[in-house]
Amino acid sequence: MALILSNRFDFRQTYFLFAGIAGANPHHATIGSVAIARYAVQVALQYEIDPRSLPQDWPTGYISYGRDYPLQYPSVIYGTEVFEVNDNLRQAAFALASKSRLSDQNGPREYRSKYSGGGYRDAVATRAPSVVRCDIATSDVYYSGTKLAVAFENTTELWTNGSGIYCMSAQEENATLEVMVRAAIEGVVDFARIILLRSGSNFDRPPPGLSDWEHLRRTDQNGFLLSIENLYNAGIEIVRGIVSDWNCTYERGIEPKNYIGDIFGSLGGNPDFGFGSITAGKKVKSRGQDADLAFLEMERRERFGLRAVLK
Repeated sequence: MALILSNRFDFRQTYFLFAGIAGANPHHATIGSVAIARYAVQVALQYEIDPRSLPQDWPTGYISYGRDYPLQYPSVIYGTEVFEVNDNLRQAAFALASKSRLSDQNGPREYRSKYSGGGYRDAVATRAPSVVRCDIATSDVYYSGTKLAVAFENTTELWTNGSGIYCMSAQEENATLEVMVRAAIEGVVDFARIILLRSGSNFDRPPPGLSDWEHLRRTDQNGFLLSIENLYNAGIEIVRGIVSDWNCTYERGIEPKNYIGDIFGSLGGNPDFGFGSITAGKKVKSRGQDADLAFLEMERRERFGLRAVLK
């Protein structure tokens, strides 16, 4: 937020490439793979019941706000549950990143081989790193384990109305994208120029024969340095592509054909997830680039309430 509000820069035509390491879903990615996302879903923004006290037939202890049972769409939302970025730009970024030569290493290769059996026979886990298109689940808790991963996989699908595919776990994305929505309301940035990149440094669930705890704390998946290297390998191709084709394509921008923004519809249009725009498809009114941030937040809270309660 401090960077975006600095008067030393003009970000109105800037492309933002958000990149970081992640926990990979072995069904859709592997250690060292690079994912380019359309959605970022704040999956842990829910009620949580201690799993030791759950009814036997419950698949998870996570329950959407305002609901009584798991796997129901939330009826109370805060506004950061789901963000969607420009899918046309995502496809262009995927084409550029696919030109990269991703690295691989013996350590991650050895750990990936553990996923050759059990329920992972057709999974991506055992393959070499590649560039993939799938989505990000964010949580402040560093979670690991099959039951949690499956629960958040289901949350991602549910909250995006069936179109999101969870393949990377992360922590920062939804907070960062909330900053970008607020900046876009003020005309400081173009939300259509955001690219989300994540690379698997580890798996979000164990291979056959290992417990969740052993997978998290007693094994070395050796993926951190590889994921950092491949973030660069893929990311630099995106940067080169934007710079080299700036005059013909990227200066004017790539027009999104899908909805972009948050679950409220703050940037205008109607979200293809959630309950639709709560501002009748209109963009939230700007107070101008020089407006005091605290006043903007106060107005936003007055407009939407601390929570939007939707029936």
